[in-house]
Amino acid sequence: MRIAVTYENGQVFQHFGHTGQFKLYDVEDGKIVSSQIVDTNGSCHN
Repeated sequence: MRIAVTYENGQVFQHFGHTGQFKLYDVEDGKIVSSQIVDTNGSCHN
């Protein structure tokens, strides 16, 4: 399973439509097996 979380400055960011990054977590058997940070490339709503 892949989980995307809004992310900014090393923390969860509270505004989904305003985030500049997402942190993606890959989960297998209830454990995080990898993660990566992905930019929105300026596609957020400001």
